[in-house]
Amino acid sequence: MEIRQGYSYHIKDEFFDMAQDRYLMSNKENGNYRPHFYAIQDKKNQSLY
Repeated sequence: MEIRQGYSYHIKDEFFDMAQDRYLMSNKENGNYRPHFYAIQDKKNQSLY
């Protein structure tokens, strides 16, 4: 998947089921919706966000 600047991307429910990371914000916890993440591209290494 190509990530393009200025676009909004949504993470599928299946990712949260697969990841099982206790430090990852919970998906749809207590009636809320998916968490939102903000990514900033590293200017020295553009493959990192």
